[in-house]
Amino acid sequence: MGQGRVPPTNQCIDALLKRWKLDMRYIVTGGILLATVAWLVLSYMPETVALLPKLAFDNPAFAAIFPWLTLLTLAIFLTIQFDLVRSTGRWFRQPIQTPLARSIAEFKLSHRWELLWTVLPVLGTALLTIWLVIVR
Repeated sequence: MGQGRVPPTNQCIDALLKRWKLDMRYIVTGGILLATVAWLVLSYMPETVALLPKLAFDNPAFAAIFPWLTLLTLAIFLTIQFDLVRSTGRWFRQPIQTPLARSIAEFKLSHRWELLWTVLPVLGTALLTIWLVIVR
């Protein structure tokens, strides 16, 4: 009876819950990705565009405020992004005795790659902003 023994019920339930939680994360992520792709595809199909909800601001006052709100949002986003780049750069200047420096060494994080992946959203936003200004 030793090898074919079934674990106690609580252990089985705990194992199932852990497994379900891990799988649920992938299900939710996949669902969000699928919904986003579906929205993009449907928004370019003429027969389904009329079915999608529309967001419109017809008030002339909003037309005057919208560019300033856009600039404010962009400034906040860029401030946060530059702070992230600065913080990432400071990670690698820590003395080796600090827990952060030991974690960086343990996970073999590359200074160049970390900075690259942190700077990319800033560059993308800057390029998009420049393109929108030129097109406008």
